[in-house]
Amino acid sequence: MRKNDFYRPSSSSLGKKKRVVRRRGSSFFFKLFLVAVLVGVVGFGGWLALSKGYRLLVNSQLTDWHAKTIEISGVEGLLNKELASLAKPYEGKAFSVKDASALRAGIIKRYPMLKDVSVSRGLLSGKLTVAAAHREPIAKFVLPDGSVRYIDGDSTVYADPHPGLLTPVPFVELSGPVPEKLSPEFIDLVESTLKLNKELDFAFLQMDLKENTVKMHMPDGCVIDFGPAVQLKKKAALAAQILAFAHERYGTLEKLDFHFFNQGKVFLTQTSH
Repeated sequence: MRKNDFYRPSSSSLGKKKRVVRRRGSSFFFKLFLVAVLVGVVGFGGWLALSKGYRLLVNSQLTDWHAKTIEISGVEGLLNKELASLAKPYEGKAFSVKDASALRAGIIKRYPMLKDVSVSRGLLSGKLTVAAAHREPIAKFVLPDGSVRYIDGDSTVYADPHPGLLTPVPFVELSGPVPEKLSPEFIDLVESTLKLNKELDFAFLQMDLKENTVKMHMPDGCVIDFGPAVQLKKKAALAAQILAFAHERYGTLEKLDFHFFNQGKVFLTQTSH
């Protein structure tokens, strides 16, 4: 009986052990909670301090920013020099957001041949950057006063005293009031004919802006009357097929008439001999 009593723990000792385990566990988790709270408070305070400091730095730069250096990107040659001369007066002087907006607007108005014009300020570097891209014309036309205008892939009509063309630009004869932009259908026609260079190597295009009609004059004298300026891309592709077929069998055609294209008809007129 004494052996059994020796190995059996008393109820009072079990209670004491349980109470010690609970105190140690709660103390550990409480300390862990305090450490987490402390880390969170320090981190949040640091973030607030950095955020406030950055805002003060940016605000001071915005209100009292000076152009230390000037950089022109996107254009070369004469245009690069002219843009640099426009930005030069701001070098070493205070340059606000309002000044940047005014400089950009002045460049757009003075140089319609440029697109994607931007004026940016390096807040920390002090660099004033003027960037732009030169429009690439896909066609040109002459106004009644003899001045030349160009049309780019965005259908924008613009003037360019120094086009710097590397390849010939198709000529368009326009009649009627010239808008700032031409229809996307017309641009599709020009771009599609450039891709069909061999089949539709035209002499010039003729567009009536008032009636919204288009004619294509070929070097051999054939006139392709596309009628209304709609579905011009499809009409051009079909005209190329008809001309290729007709030249093998009938020689030169006098006219192709697409006025009834919606009804699936194209009228051909053969050159009389």
